[in-house]
Amino acid sequence: MAVVTENDLKLAIKNRQYQRAYYFYGKDIAAAENFTKALVSRIVNKGDETYNLHSFDGKDIDLDMLSDACEALPMFADYVCCTVCDLNAESLSADRLERLIGIVSGLPDTTVLFFYYTSVDVTDGKKYPTAKNKKLMDAVGKVGGVCNFALKTPAVLAKEIMAKVSKAGCGISKDAAAFLAEQCSCNTLMIENEIDKLTSYAQGGEITMETVKMLSPRQIETTVYDLTRAITRMDTRTAMRLFNDLTEQKTEPIVILYAISGNMLDLYRAAAAMANRKSPSDVKADFGYAKNVEFRVDNAFRDIQRISMPHMRRCMQILAETDAAMKSMKTDPVTLLEEALIKMLAYRK
Repeated sequence: MAVVTENDLKLAIKNRQYQRAYYFYGKDIAAAENFTKALVSRIVNKGDETYNLHSFDGKDIDLDMLSDACEALPMFADYVCCTVCDLNAESLSADRLERLIGIVSGLPDTTVLFFYYTSVDVTDGKKYPTAKNKKLMDAVGKVGGVCNFALKTPAVLAKEIMAKVSKAGCGISKDAAAFLAEQCSCNTLMIENEIDKLTSYAQGGEITMETVKMLSPRQIETTVYDLTRAITRMDTRTAMRLFNDLTEQKTEPIVILYAISGNMLDLYRAAAAMANRKSPSDVKADFGYAKNVEFRVDNAFRDIQRISMPHMRRCMQILAETDAAMKSMKTDPVTLLEEALIKMLAYRK
């Protein structure tokens, strides 16, 4: 399979050298969509979209129409461009999948075909693509390129944020840019929206850390992280205030529960690692932390001093019991979660 990187795609756009097919997927859906648009706008001249650009919804695709579009000759241009958004190969019968693969394999040199994903997870929550999606991906890789747009780390995104802010005529420090990336959960689409808002507010000035904190939305991961820290410090007032903030925002109790459990698990792993003289790098490697969330391990090693192992074990037990109760009892989930918080905050040795 021909794997391509973002740099490869940038060179293709710059040099106008395209492969016959592309398959763009991954957690950074904004990047997948943006590169598709960038390549299409480079391939198809403005005003020629009616003749040379054919777009299909993968959720309800007509393979005959796709085949006809791919075989059409370009009108007063070098290429015909076809895009297919969110086609889940698992929804196709074996015969229809083979037909689609045949279309991909037989693409003429004057056609560029894109498969890109914005709301379909071709891995179905697993590490690798599902069987049928992998089969389509491999077919594309034989005649073109496949790119997995993984989420970037806050450090990498900070450089991109600084460049975009500078291009908009404003300034931002590296620390503030990294903080913005974390606030947006390293989601580039969300980051782009926030950059537009922040640069409009700054009006050519400096975007400070205080500006980011004031204007950017606090994502659940960030709020729950602060809530977990409050629990470890036995800070009841702060913990309940943050919990109320989340419930007022209509955040699902089960989502809050899982986020707290994830943070506690990070702390537990850090404590176990330190007890066995292991480093943050060891934890990241052993438990397969993605690059964009490795900072969670570093934070856990920093914060583990604030909570004892017995308290942590008790918290994990309470969270597990609450999870079971939410799935089996008719009691209001918000009430169950609030009771769990009170139990964790009331821990005594």
